[in-house]
Amino acid sequence: MLNHCVLAFDYSDSWQKTCERLPSIVQLVKVQRLTLVHVVDTTRRMNVEDSTAAAASHLQDLAIKLSGEMGITVNYEVRSGFAATELHEAARRLRADGIIVLNQSHSVGRALFHGNVALNLARITHLPLLILPASGPVPEPSAPVLLATDGSRPAQVAQRVFERFLTPGRHGLVVWVETDDADDNAAVVRGQLDELSQRHEQVIARHLKGSAVREIVKVADAEQVSLVILGKRGTTPIQELMVGSTAEGVARESERPVLLVPINTEL
Repeated sequence: MLNHCVLAFDYSDSWQKTCERLPSIVQLVKVQRLTLVHVVDTTRRMNVEDSTAAAASHLQDLAIKLSGEMGITVNYEVRSGFAATELHEAARRLRADGIIVLNQSHSVGRALFHGNVALNLARITHLPLLILPASGPVPEPSAPVLLATDGSRPAQVAQRVFERFLTPGRHGLVVWVETDDADDNAAVVRGQLDELSQRHEQVIARHLKGSAVREIVKVADAEQVSLVILGKRGTTPIQELMVGSTAEGVARESERPVLLVPINTEL
């Protein structure tokens, strides 16, 4: 599925959280090759460990360690500049299938999340973006996957990716949260849910009402899902700046990994 992924690396205290989640994530999304990418922020005062040579040496040791532990190919690359832009460019140049990044602003203010690498990547990348929470349990690869849908075109694209996770023995959960300001497409969404449930007997559909972010996060936690999948809105640079309030909110609040699927994905 996400055969080759770029994995954002930094020297934060949360990096260990990423390492704890990697084996199950690699198994879940079927990663065969990782490229560790560290971006040296040239706008900030540099420490010794921020030098290109020091970062490359550290990444080389880490790549060898991770490759041995997970049995996959692990390469590395050091870049300089704005983190989100450089990670996106590295993934584009390497023709990666997706990007994995840690959300270090979980459960904090919206303003802080707006400034972090995860959301900035969500705004600019055309690749699937897998956001790992800095807190919460390590995902169980065989646990159910959850698709959040509103019947829109981005949600339908995300549904195609969701269906690829429905391997024998794995259950799927589809959640539609009807909000007060939702478009009048209830009949369309019900039809999509019925058709999906009929095609996949291991899929359970739920129709809820209220706050989309709150209900999706609540169900994901209650069902102990391994992954939350959402479609990424925006087909133009201006639209992409908005990402989508539900996708942004779930990525910010969820203690489960979140996969944002762009509308033009090749998956």
